[in-house]
Amino acid sequence: MKQYKVKKGYDIPITGKPEANLIDAPNPDSFAINPEEFHGVKPRLHIKEGDSVKIGSPLFEDKNYPAVQFCSPAAGKISEIQFGPRRVVKRISISGGGHDVVQHETFRVADISGAAPDKLRELLLKGGIWPLIRQRPFDVIARPDSKPKSIFINCMDTAPLAGDAGFALQGQFAEFEAGIEALKVLGHNVPVHVVLNPNGKQDDFLKANGVQFHAFAGKHPAGLVSTHIEKIDRIQGATDTVWYLTAYQTAQLGSFLLQGQYPQERVVTVTGSGAQKRQYYRIRNGAVLKSILRDNLAAGEQRIIAGNVLTGRHVGPDDAPSFYSNQITVIPEGRERHFMAWLSPGFSRWTYSRAYVSGWMPGKKFSMHTNMNG
Repeated sequence: MKQYKVKKGYDIPITGKPEANLIDAPNPDSFAINPEEFHGVKPRLHIKEGDSVKIGSPLFEDKNYPAVQFCSPAAGKISEIQFGPRRVVKRISISGGGHDVVQHETFRVADISGAAPDKLRELLLKGGIWPLIRQRPFDVIARPDSKPKSIFINCMDTAPLAGDAGFALQGQFAEFEAGIEALKVLGHNVPVHVVLNPNGKQDDFLKANGVQFHAFAGKHPAGLVSTHIEKIDRIQGATDTVWYLTAYQTAQLGSFLLQGQYPQERVVTVTGSGAQKRQYYRIRNGAVLKSILRDNLAAGEQRIIAGNVLTGRHVGPDDAPSFYSNQITVIPEGRERHFMAWLSPGFSRWTYSRAYVSGWMPGKKFSMHTNMNG
């Protein structure tokens, strides 16, 4: 395993790290998918309000690449299609928690490596799993006709309050392995780089065969796939393309192939000082946030973020967790103004530039809110 050390960077000292505890979230009866989360995708709807859908039923396709389907994470009825300005589809809501599912062909792990690339590609496109695979440059869903120079599987995350993928995916090595084998076939055996956190749980990841292992140490952005691509196999030519997924997404891809069904469960972390119980939750795919965070918000007005505080999206209780991030962050809304705060010594206020006394207190964590103080 090759070791890398990111010498610069910065870890925001924010409180609210999740505990190493995994529980089942309450069973939801409402689900959602947010089409505007997919960069560059122009949805063409296959459904209308009142339609019945199964788990894995196609909801919409990309107008630019009609083969790329986006499927329902739940069985029930389309309760609402919310449009924004210029008829942009903002959210598709589904009511009901049924288990009717669209069944596809199944594979054994040993059989995936012998499958035809075109067959696997068609199956992933039809099953709504292809959007899990993204490409660089431009951070968009991988084009079905693209040929990557390499594939990256990111098993680490150094974003503020991020969880440990190794802990969250315990017991899912078969799914992870199946996902890797499928990516090898789809990429026509280009190098597959698995990037690990040297301080995280990595035993299951190291069991994978036919991949190149790398470990990145250091502060954020040591866990960003952009950092990994730059250090391991940088994009140089105008036609160079790199595919990438997280460990979670690789396991979901593998789960689809092993079971022949759109994945019904995933693990997310609830983090941030605005949540009372900060831990790992096993949830139904697409479950709305109000079911996950039920009786778990601290007193006062809280902001819910799908993702982390740096790159996440401000969402509401009727939205679902991010399709691409397994983190939910809750922090207080900072609506208060402190009179002449710049005159205070700042023992309890965070500063990067050491403008306050707290900047000279290494290791101190801060309960942060949304106020940008500007």
